[in-house]
Amino acid sequence: MVITTKHGEFECKDITRQERRKLYRRVKGVFNNLDKDKVHDLADEFALIAFGSEKKVAEKLGGLSALAEDEVLMEIINSY
Repeated sequence: MVITTKHGEFECKDITRQERRKLYRRVKGVFNNLDKDKVHDLADEFALIAFGSEKKVAEKLGGLSALAEDEVLMEIINSY
């Protein structure tokens, strides 16, 4: 699936409905408490899901600032 952000378009891995439901449960738990470290860890987890490997994450997001990268990852989380 393609996710469009103000920082560009990003091709992300498709996931099944079952995977999406499992991830959504985690997202709700993390965002319910808003622990900054857990939000950051969740974003890193979604980066790996979306792009497949740390190498691909670096290729896709490496040119962005930390803030821009977080914005893209939040769009990815919301899109799944």
